[in-house]
Amino acid sequence: MNRLEKAMVPRRSLRIDLTPRELPFGVIGGTGAALSLWSDVHPAAVVPLAFVASVRVTIRLV
Repeated sequence: MNRLEKAMVPRRSLRIDLTPRELPFGVIGGTGAALSLWSDVHPAAVVPLAFVASVRVTIRLV
């Protein structure tokens, strides 16, 4: 190996932060369940949407 292959260089990376929102999870879960019952959709289809609604997703390059 030459010296350039051994050198430590900073690399850009992707940072994903998940922080809970201010609303309680019970309220968001209840509204997700009500949405699934109201629209006649299987609850497993609504769970990912409720999760995305309950957390704040921040994506950035560092």
